[in-house]
This record gives sequence, C-alpha cells and structure tokens, in this order.
Amino acid sequence: MSNPTSSQIAQRFTQMYIDAYKGDFTLLRDILSTAFLCRNPLRPADGPDAVVDLLQAQIDAFADLEFEVRSAFASEQGFAIAYAIKGRHIKPIFGIEPSGKPFTVTGVSLHEVADGRSIGVFSSANFVEVLGALSA
Repeated sequence: MSNPTSSQIAQRFTQMYIDAYKGDFTLLRDILSTAFLCRNPLRPADGPDAVVDLLQAQIDAFADLEFEVRSAFASEQGFAIAYAIKGRHIKPIFGIEPSGKPFTVTGVSLHEVADGRSIGVFSSANFVEVLGALSA
C-alpha cells in the first residue's frame, strides 16, 4: 500500500493488534517491514517472526485473553495506540510464575510508518508490575 491516508493506517494497524491477540498474524506480517525493530523494556523483538513469537508466548500464557483499544491515532508517518490486555495468568512468562488470577495490563505503542508499513515501534506495558503483584 503506497501513500495510505492516516485513516487507512489507523484502521489497518488497529485491526492488526486485534487480530494478533486472537492468534491471527496475517495482517501483522503484511504491515511489519522485514527490517522491523521493536523496542520495549521486556523483550526487544526484531523482525516479524520475533514479534509473532512474543505475541504467541502471551497468547499461550494467558487464558480468556482480550485486547481492548483505548485510543488510537495515525499520520502518514506514524501510528500510536493505547490499549488494555485482560486475561488470566496460567503459564510462566517474562520470568513470572502463573498466579491463575485475572489481570489487566495497560500499555502504549508508537510506530514509525513508511509507505504504509511499520519500520519500528517503541512499546511499553506494565506486565511485570501487574503479574508480579498477583503472584506475590
């Protein structure tokens, strides 16, 4: 997709997140460039395959998983999303043993966009604080 409008970027990227947290990585693989760089405090993930691995680990570790878009906006150069992830922690992840308890994690991701594709993201969510508190 060359020269997409900010509205098209917002729609596609938002759907990418919703689909990915349901285990459908088709749109993610289409949107992320092969040179994609993901920077987050938990675990950097360079390239689409590493992002899929990170998301699949979350899907496997959390039952009743829900992804909620709290806010999203885009320009031709970027996309930002604020979100909540809800679920129940059933398997180890990020070095934290499962508590079996429900949780809500909040986060934000800021993508750099070129020609309608994400070339990089800074993403941060409070997984460690929330999950650690549940297992304490």
